[in-house]
Amino acid sequence: MTGNTVAVIGLGAMGIVAVKNLLEEDFDVTGFENSGYVGGLWHYTEDRDTLSVLKDTQVNVSIDRGCYTDFPFPKGTPPFPSASMVEEYLEAYVDHFHLRPHLRLNATVERIVFVDEKQQWRIDVHGEDARHFDRIVMATGPHVRPSMPHVENSRLLTAEFIHSKAFKRPHDYAGKRVLLLGLGNTSGDIAHALVPHASSICIAHHRGALIMPRLINGQPVNRLVTQRRINTQDFIERFSPSLVEKSLNKKAKEVMTNSFGVPKPEWGLEPAPSMMVATPVVSDTLIDHFKSGAVASVPGVRQVVGPRQVELEDGEVIEVDAIICCTGYQNDFGILDPRYDPSASQNPHWTAAPGSKGRPLPRLYQNVFSLEKPESLAFMGCAWFPTGAFLLADLASMSVAQIWKGNSDLPTREAMQNWVARQEERMVALAQRGSPVPASVPQREWLLWADATAGLGVFERLGWGLRGWLFWWQERDLWRMLMDGVLTSVMWRLFDQGKRKPWTGARAELERLNQEANQW
Repeated sequence: MTGNTVAVIGLGAMGIVAVKNLLEEDFDVTGFENSGYVGGLWHYTEDRDTLSVLKDTQVNVSIDRGCYTDFPFPKGTPPFPSASMVEEYLEAYVDHFHLRPHLRLNATVERIVFVDEKQQWRIDVHGEDARHFDRIVMATGPHVRPSMPHVENSRLLTAEFIHSKAFKRPHDYAGKRVLLLGLGNTSGDIAHALVPHASSICIAHHRGALIMPRLINGQPVNRLVTQRRINTQDFIERFSPSLVEKSLNKKAKEVMTNSFGVPKPEWGLEPAPSMMVATPVVSDTLIDHFKSGAVASVPGVRQVVGPRQVELEDGEVIEVDAIICCTGYQNDFGILDPRYDPSASQNPHWTAAPGSKGRPLPRLYQNVFSLEKPESLAFMGCAWFPTGAFLLADLASMSVAQIWKGNSDLPTREAMQNWVARQEERMVALAQRGSPVPASVPQREWLLWADATAGLGVFERLGWGLRGWLFWWQERDLWRMLMDGVLTSVMWRLFDQGKRKPWTGARAELERLNQEANQW
């Protein structure tokens, strides 16, 4: 039987919540972090080799859905706080739950190997003796290895050619002609930061995009989504997935045009890919910059034709002093025993699909559990759908804790392998149409699994069974808030099912958020 010691590798937002949820179930947990701080990318640094937010980064998901399930942001925090506020929040989370004695900072894990003779995992930390643990949670996150695009003849460049990871100080580009590759959240943020400094800014992209504001009619745009709307969408999707997809895309386009006006053809935003295969860009300023001419939207790059000359797909040649690749990241589990690396073996159909773009697809049950060692190896940051990343990591680590505690069960190996096969089939189909996030999981299916596994009790009370009808009859006001009110992280800590620990303050926080929303 697997023992009680757990090592959590990485102490960003996903790692610290895994430490907390495992400690809550009486595991002996040690977290390892190679930097000198917790919070990962939310800690700004000017080190060009270290991924971090920009100084003026704002979150893209409002705090009611962007917080952990039992630790709201402090009262008075704006709906979309700055990066420094998020870092303060994460530090406060660590202190509130007394996690620091369990955390090892400046501890670089160089290798993780499963030792068959001991039936334990050996962790090699730089400059230290090896340590052995019964279980491992990989919480290094999805932003490990920068994805650099292939640019024809890039060897000719004398202009700066970097990944966005290395972009730190906008004033370094004063008076320069800057070309950003890729249209997404990162390029939108960098373009906005460059506007007061660069002499020209171009965003080169091959496809259109939906651009969403953070607020609409004074409310966070994600508050347009309620549990009732999700339930209705899921019901219709069983019979007509295409109808739901068309409806979602139509609504997103309405939000975009109502907020910013009809996009001009020269911006190249249409046709926008479906929301099912591409994530909308969240930016309050990008359209305004397009309108003013401060930022130009140009076709994708065809090739480099000189030391500072780039040819675009339409044949135009532009002069550049710097090219910044805003082309995302990949998981990298290079420190893990290759026998248990979930990205080591790739589905050839995924690799061949145009939307895969060389990114690995994680082969994990529910995008959380190792197929080979589910009883002792789990991963944070490999499951994704449009919601707060902190919430997802909280739910995933609660589920891990309950399964490893023995309060919930994994299915058979065959059933887990079948789930992965279906997931790969789904992702291959999406990658034929667009460029989906490799970690994408079907939202309702995954939440139903997490609800049952972690013991959240939400779907049972909002369903059509006897428990649902009783809840509707006995707790009508709470039922209405959950169905039609603010869709918030704290709803997942309301009920005690005898598994994960509920939060006694969850209902009061839910009521406060709904009262606040009604006053706007």
